[in-house]
Order: sequence, then structure tokens, then C-alpha cells
Amino acid sequence: MTPRRVTRLSFTKLSLFEFCPTAYRYRYVERVPTPFVPRIVVGAIVHAVLHRLFERIRSRERVDKTVLDQMHADYWAQAPRLDRERFPDIWSGGQALLDGYWRANHQDLGRPMLLESRFRFRPDPEAGFSIEGVIDRVDETPSGAAVIDYKSGRRPERLPDRLRAQLHTYALGVEQVHQRRVERLDAYFLADNADISIAPDPDYSAALLDRYATTAERVVEGEFTATPGPHCDWCDFRDRCPYRATDA
Repeated sequence: MTPRRVTRLSFTKLSLFEFCPTAYRYRYVERVPTPFVPRIVVGAIVHAVLHRLFERIRSRERVDKTVLDQMHADYWAQAPRLDRERFPDIWSGGQALLDGYWRANHQDLGRPMLLESRFRFRPDPEAGFSIEGVIDRVDETPSGAAVIDYKSGRRPERLPDRLRAQLHTYALGVEQVHQRRVERLDAYFLADNADISIAPDPDYSAALLDRYATTAERVVEGEFTATPGPHCDWCDFRDRCPYRATDA
């Protein structure tokens, strides 16, 4: 008997499918490349440098601002496609975020126990899908684990559902794979060094798993019907999509 194929999902896939199933098809079925976005590159660089910083902290090595700056310089030196003279705005944008992070947090850099932690699990053995992802950071607290995710933008007034779903996905990963109880979910916004902290909501997590299950079923069935609307304006695939909304 041929084993049933398991659909591999992540929060990024769920979010894109809910944004527009046709965008999902372009990205994950047809593998259409996405455009170069400097803002996203800045965020990726800062994530990588902070990862190196917290590796040193976890290993109880010395850290200071000079070490952090050198890590940033080393990242650029080791990345084959990054050139400070060619991309000065990306360099200065990343350095500004790192400078701000250090000023705001150098007196208490936390107690990281997991960094860039990968997970993959099936909600139950009969589920036809798995959920996977990579968590920026998990800290130890006196009452459990704190999931921390970095965002390169500014803190919104309230936590959008997209980020709430992302944080709850990561909490499920920590609990299912690492067997640690999560007691806090933090979205940390690097542009103004402010966070939004919430407690995990079991009811929300259950509803989120239902959203994953529905998405998996529709992916398996090839249901990629477009959902055009104002959001087409910021879709990566707008220029090629025949279903995009227009002003006419």
C-alpha cells in the first residue's frame, strides 16, 4: 500500500494561500521567483547578525558593541552578493537597526535557549499535512518558554492576526517538538525597539490548526482560484497575474 503523501505547510505558506491562492500557486507550485526587495534584505541581515550575537550569549562568551559591529561587517564580507559600496542603503539600514537594538537592550539581552530553531510536526498521526518553520528565538523564563520573533518595521497599535497566527504556529512547534510549555509570545519591532507581548490562546491555536487543515485540503485538490482585490497592489506576482484587480 502506497503511503499517503503529506502536504508540508508553514506559516508563510498558510499566509500566502489566505492572501490569494493564485499567488500561492505562482510561488510554491510554479516556483516563480520573487523580486528583490531591499527592505526584506535588511531584515534578513539583521536577523542573521542577531542570531550570531545570541549564539555567543548562549555560550557565555563576551559580547559588546564592538563585537556586534564586527559581526555585521563579517556577514557582509562572507556574503558573495553583498557589497557595501554597491548597496550603501542596505548597509546603513542594517547598521541603524543593530545600533538601536544594542542601545535598547544591552543591559539585559535575555536567556536564549533555542535560536533559529527548526520544527516540523503533524497535528495528529492521521493528518494529511505537517506544519514546519524556523523560530527566531526562544528564551527561558521562570514559568516556561517565551517565543520571540523579530520584525524589521515599527510596532503597530495592535497585533495583526497575521502575526498572532505566526506566533501561535511557533508556540505549537515548541510544544510539539521541543516539549516545552510556552507562556509568552513576543513580536519585537526593530525599527522602534518596542514589542507586543501576549499569552498563548488555546482556542486560537485550535482554530489555527483548522485553518492549516483547510489549506492543506485545497492545495491537494489544486484549488488555486484567485481572490482579486485591493491587496493585488502589493502582490509580488501582480505583473503576471491575469486576475489582478485594476482601477478600471
